[in-house]
Amino acid sequence: MNHISDQNERAVLLVCDAVKLASTPGEAEGDFRARLSLAVRKKRDEQVASLRDKLAPKVQRLQDQLRRADERIAREQDQLKDRKVQTAMSVGASVLGALFGRKKISAATVGRVSTAARSASRIGRESADVDRAEESREVLQQRLVDLQAECEAEIEQLSRELEPAALPLRQIAVTPRKSDLEVIETALVWATPSSLS
Repeated sequence: MNHISDQNERAVLLVCDAVKLASTPGEAEGDFRARLSLAVRKKRDEQVASLRDKLAPKVQRLQDQLRRADERIAREQDQLKDRKVQTAMSVGASVLGALFGRKKISAATVGRVSTAARSASRIGRESADVDRAEESREVLQQRLVDLQAECEAEIEQLSRELEPAALPLRQIAVTPRKSDLEVIETALVWATPSSLS
């Protein structure tokens, strides 16, 4: 512990306003910067954790929406596949009925052909539903990527702002108060007349 020997003697301290930290009397700048580095790292970690906590609900919401979009795509693709199978069977039955049926063209054959045609037109709608579901998922995925990029950019900005070597330090002079003074040593000296001559 360094002691100030005179009430008028001042201690010069280094202060970093960014993390509200001051050096101790007699502490070298290198030692103070080392201590400052720990304080800065702690503050940066706290701010990064706070940022991640703030964005966590948004990320979770987007991930839930992506999961639902994946389920919708799978459902739409299954419906499209089923529609294609039904249409192929209907068209096949109509063609076979027309070719090998006893009557050349009957009302039932015409009805089956028109049903097959309607079923074929539904394939186009089912395919469009799949495309829309995939586009919707791509939009959600892009939002998630953008949100994560925004988070990383803010973390990078925090790292630049809180670089220990680049933080400005200022000096302040501190004058001791009477209550801060400490008597280190008291001595009593005896002098005899023969020692004075």
